[in-house]
This record gives sequence, C-alpha cells and structure tokens, in this order.
Amino acid sequence: MAASAAGFAPLFEFEQRSLASQAFRYEQWQFASAQLNQDPSLVVHLDFENLGSTDWTLPNAAEQNHSVPEATVVGCVRAEGRWREKQALEFQSVNDRVRLAVPGDFNALTLSAWVCIKGLDRRFNSLFMSDGLDPGTIHWLIRNDGVLGLTVFGPADGKFQILASPPVLSLGKLGMWQHVAVVIDGKARRVIHYVNGLPISQHTLNIGSPFRVGPAELGNWNARSGPDPAPSLIRNLSGSLDEFELFNRALSDVEVRQLYAKGKPYL
Repeated sequence: MAASAAGFAPLFEFEQRSLASQAFRYEQWQFASAQLNQDPSLVVHLDFENLGSTDWTLPNAAEQNHSVPEATVVGCVRAEGRWREKQALEFQSVNDRVRLAVPGDFNALTLSAWVCIKGLDRRFNSLFMSDGLDPGTIHWLIRNDGVLGLTVFGPADGKFQILASPPVLSLGKLGMWQHVAVVIDGKARRVIHYVNGLPISQHTLNIGSPFRVGPAELGNWNARSGPDPAPSLIRNLSGSLDEFELFNRALSDVEVRQLYAKGKPYL
C-alpha cells in the first residue's frame, strides 16, 4: 500500500503542536492556582514560580492565611518544572533543603506535592518533615523501597505511629513528575495516601489531634542530632519539587483528584 505524506504531520509541526499544548496546560494551571490561593484552609502554597539565581526565599502564595509569610531556600539548583516555562528546585546535595515554620495546632492536615524523584538514595527520603521528634509533629517521606510513609508522634516520649503505603514509586517512575498527597484526619481517625489523584492506602490513626508542624523542611530533615549523625538520620531528597501545599483540613478524594487533574502536565 502506498503511503500518503499528506496524512502525516511533519515532525516540526508535531513539535510545535506539542509545545503549544504544554503552554496551554501551564496557563490553565496558573489560573487554577490563582483560584486555589483564595481557599481559606490553604495554609501554605509554594508554587516555585519566578525563582531567580540569587533568590533565597519562596513567598507563600496562599492569600487568605498570613501565618507563614515565606520559606527559605538553602542550597538547591534551579531546574525545569512540569512545563518548560515553569521553574522547580532540584535537591542534589546532602545540605539542600527548603525551611519554613508553620505555627498552630490542627485537627486535620492535607499535604500535597509535585515531585520528580531521581533516585531513592537513602533508607528514608524526605518529602516534608518537622524538625526533631516533638509531640504532635509529622514526618512525610519516601522509603528506598518506593513506599510512601507518614509518621505521627504522640504526646508521650517514644509514642508514635508509622502509616505506610504499599510500594508505589518503582524504578520505572524515576525521572517522571508524580503528584503525591496524604490526608491526616483527626476526627475520622484515619490517614490516606494518594498518588496521581488516586487513594492507594487507608490506615486507622491511633494518635489523636492536635497535630503540629512547627519548624520543618522540604526535601531534608533537621534531626537535631550531633555533628556525626547516624545514616538513618540523613534523609535528603534526590529529585525536584515544583509545588507544595498544606491545608488545615482533610481534603476529600474528589478534592485531591482535582488537585492532580488541574496540575498534571498533559491532558
């Protein structure tokens, strides 16, 4: 059968269509992001936009909550985000981190992030972790076996609960942008892990509210240890982040799915 050249888009035209589609998705996300910033339950929204080579702070884009004015960038490399026009921070060094402090006590929390994992180099790879092991604080991380983990610390010393998903981040997904989220619902006493908008595991929460964040880090952990910490206390991330949100309520399955749908790079 003879092929018809007219039936196939030239390579240059195909590339132009792809770039135009990506630019349109980026504009859609910017519009959805501006709407999200009006949510009064949104405590922190770091969108990693407009990063300059000398900028060491990330403004909190949540417009209805002013308890967290900004976050501080320590190290990190400026990188390309989910779209060519969007910026991200890449975590490469053991010292790379983004520091912030979230005051207050909470009956529920939802954490959401867009992350591109380059490697699971540590036993524990930090997503968002409160400093130390204080009562009520949380540690959100990825284990080196691809498991999403959340640790919630109780009011008494040595009392904590680890809530771990099945392995979900395989080697085949390294280098790809993934949306991860976790909902901590003190009233319903449950924790739900999500990947790309879908719930992947649900757990009974034995530790009650209030939950706290306090001083915390994205992509690393201040363990409050000595000058020569044990290997398990070194938890720096190997990868990139280009968006992070913290809500002071438990988002529903539908709301988490919408976060993913409005932020995914392609339709």
